[in-house]
Amino acid sequence: MFFWASALLVPLPDPKPYSLLMEDRRGVFLHAFLANDGIWRLKTSPDEIPDKLKQILIQKEDRFFYYHPGVNPFSLGRALVHNVLGGRRVSGASTITMQVARLLEPKQRTYINKLVEMFRAVQLEMKYTKDEILELYLSMVPLGGNIEGLKSAAMIYYQTPLERLNIAQLFDLILIPNDPNKLRPDRNAERLYAERIFHAQRWLRMGFLSSEDSVVLWHTDARARRSQLPRLAPHFSLRVREHAGDIANVRSSLDIRTQRKVETLLANHLRHWKLKGVQNGAVVVIENRTREIVGYAGSGDFDDETSKGQVDAVKALRSPGSTLKPFLYALEMDRGILTPKSRLLDIPYDAEGFQAENYDGLYSGLVYADEALRRSLNVPMIRILQQAGVRQFVDFAKGTGINSLSAQKEKLGLSVILGGCGVTLEEMTAAYATFPNNGIYAKARYVHDRNRVYGREAFSPSTAYMITDILSGLDRPDLPNNFESSLNLPKIAYKTGTSYGRRDAWSIGYSAEYTVGVWIGNVTNSGNPDLTGSKAAAPLLVDIFNTISTPHLKTILPVPRDIRMREVCAHSGHVPTPRCEHLVYDYYSRARTVVQLCTADNEYLVSPDGNQTFCHSCLGKNNYVVISITDYPAELLGFWKVVGKSFAKAPPHNPACTRLFAGDGPTIISPSQEMTYYLVSPQQQITLHATSGQDVNEHIWYLDDRYLSRNRANEKLFLRLIDGDHTVACVDDKGRMSSVRIRVKAVL
Repeated sequence: MFFWASALLVPLPDPKPYSLLMEDRRGVFLHAFLANDGIWRLKTSPDEIPDKLKQILIQKEDRFFYYHPGVNPFSLGRALVHNVLGGRRVSGASTITMQVARLLEPKQRTYINKLVEMFRAVQLEMKYTKDEILELYLSMVPLGGNIEGLKSAAMIYYQTPLERLNIAQLFDLILIPNDPNKLRPDRNAERLYAERIFHAQRWLRMGFLSSEDSVVLWHTDARARRSQLPRLAPHFSLRVREHAGDIANVRSSLDIRTQRKVETLLANHLRHWKLKGVQNGAVVVIENRTREIVGYAGSGDFDDETSKGQVDAVKALRSPGSTLKPFLYALEMDRGILTPKSRLLDIPYDAEGFQAENYDGLYSGLVYADEALRRSLNVPMIRILQQAGVRQFVDFAKGTGINSLSAQKEKLGLSVILGGCGVTLEEMTAAYATFPNNGIYAKARYVHDRNRVYGREAFSPSTAYMITDILSGLDRPDLPNNFESSLNLPKIAYKTGTSYGRRDAWSIGYSAEYTVGVWIGNVTNSGNPDLTGSKAAAPLLVDIFNTISTPHLKTILPVPRDIRMREVCAHSGHVPTPRCEHLVYDYYSRARTVVQLCTADNEYLVSPDGNQTFCHSCLGKNNYVVISITDYPAELLGFWKVVGKSFAKAPPHNPACTRLFAGDGPTIISPSQEMTYYLVSPQQQITLHATSGQDVNEHIWYLDDRYLSRNRANEKLFLRLIDGDHTVACVDDKGRMSSVRIRVKAVL
C-alpha cells in the first residue's frame, strides 16, 4: 500500500523527447531532426536488431530481464557481498530497467540514489511491457557525444540503417555504452576493436556467435567517421515536422524516386531562367488515388543562399493569375447555368470602376465557353463572376480547399478571378486534384496511409468531366513547345496563369494518375517581362508528367452517367427552336443543366422592299415576307459598330404602328448596381454608359429624378457626383427605362 501511494505521489518523469525521423513511403531514410534537448535520439525498436545480438545484449546487461519485476534481488545480494569484501565497488547489479530509470533521471552514484533508481524501475515495470522497456533502453543508451540509441549511432557513424549493419558493427554498438567517450569509433577505433575481440571470444565460446561471425568480427575495421544525417527533401521534411507533434518515426507520403526526378527537372529548368533574372520555382506532385504528396520542391536548391533557396515557395501566398478560372466554371456548371458551348460576351467591359481587358488586348465579340477558358479570356470571366457573386465564388472555392481566399473575402472584388488575391501552390494543386477525382475534394496528405481516402463532394462528376474535356484540348495559345515532342506524355488537362506585373508564372495540370502544380518566379516579388505561365511553367509541367507517368494513358475520367450530348444553337448556345439553322454539339448534365430555349434566332414580318417590319398589330393588309434574323445583345451590336463589323439587323418597325413597345429598358453597364464609389479628388468623374437594341437611337439620362442629358445610344457620359446615395436612370427613345442605385463616398 505504501508503494502504491508513493508511486502516485512521485510519478515517473516524462520520457525523453525523440528525434523526428522521416522516411519515404517505401521506408527510405529522408531526414531527421535533433530532439528538443539537442540530442540525436532516434527511436529504436528491438525488432530492428538481429535476435542473436539481442540475446547477447540481454546476457551482457541483464540475463534475467524477462523474469524480474525491475529489480533482481539475487544480483543485488551478489553485488553487495562482492563490494563489501572488496572494500570498493567491484560489480553492479543494475538491471536494464534500472538503467532506463537512470537514463530518464540521471543522478550521482550514491546508495540513496540507487534506492530511488530501484523504486523507479518497479514503476517502469508497472507502466510498460518488457519490450517497451527494451525499446527505451535501445533508444536512450549513450553512444558518444550527443548520440543516443543504436539507430542514431548507425546512421551517424556508419551512414547506414541499423538493419543493414554487419555483425561486427552491431557488436560494437552494444559495447560502446561500456565507456561511450573512450570507445567511440570515430576517435578510438583501435581501442574499440580490441574490446570487440576480447568480448567476442567469450560469446564464441558460449555459442552465441558462429565461426562465420568470427570472420566478420576479426576482419571488419572498427573505424568509422561521424557525419551529418541525410537531409533529403528539406522543405517537405520541415512541413511534416510542423504537424508531427510527439511522433518519433514518420512514414511520409513522399516517393524519393519521384522527388529526385522533380528536384532535378526543376533545377535544370531554372538554370535557363536564372540567366533572365528569374531565380525561384516550386513543384508539388499529388497522387490522385491516395491524395498523397509524392513530390515536393519548395525551391530549386535549398542551400542556395543567393536565390533565397530556404524560402518555401510552395506555402507562400502568391497571385494565381488565371488558375482560378476553372473553379468559376465549376460553380456555374453545377448551378446548371453554363455548358461548354454556352455563348459569352467578349467585348470591352467597365465593371466596378475598372476596365476589364483581355491579356492580349483583343476581343472576339462572342465566344463559346470552352474557347474562353482555353484562351483564358478575362472579360467573359469577369461577366460570369459578376453574375455569380464574389462571395458565392469564394465560398465555393473554399469547398475545394482554397482556404486562403476566405481570409481575404472582405477585400476581394471581381479582379479575384484575374489573380487579384493570394493563394498557395499547395492548396491550388490539391484543389485541382478534385477534378480527376470526380469532384471529390480531400486534403493533401503528408503521411503515408493505406486507409481509404474520405473526402467531400465539391462539385458533380459531370462538372469535373466537362471541365477536364475543356482543359485537355490542344487548341489553345498556351500550349508549350515541348508538348507534342513528349512521346510518352499521358493525356493531361492543365491551366496556366500569369500574375499582374509578371511576378508569378503558374501551370497546374492533372492526368489520371497525378496532379502537378508548378510555380516559377522570384520570392522577392520582382517581375520579369518574359515570365508567363505558358513559357516559364508549362514546359516544366510537361517534363514532369513525361518523367513520372505511366506512358500512353489517354483517358483521365470515365464518362459520368448523367453526361449527354445534344445539339444547341450556334448563336446562343441554348436548345434550338425550328428557326435555328446553325447547330453545334454540346455536353450537358441531364441532372443539373437548366434547359433554356434559344431566343436569339427570331422570325420577322418584313415588307417586300425590306424597309420596315410589321407586328401583328399593324400588319393589316400589308404585304410581307418572313425572314429569320439573329438578335444579338445590344452591347455586342454596339461593339460591332465601333469596330466596323457588319451584321444583319431587322429593319425599323412600321412608323405608323401605335402599339406600346414592350421589353427591357437599356442595359446600364456603368455605374454598377449597389456599388460604392470612392472619390479621391474633386475632379473625379463617374462614367454613365448603357446599351440598347437595334431599334434605339437615343438615351436620356436622369440623376435622382433630375434630367441630365440626351445622348446617342451607346454613347458614354461623364459626371461628377457628391457624397451620398444616388439613383441613375436611363430612358430609351421608345420610353423604356432602367435604373441603378449607387453610393458615393469622398476620401479626400
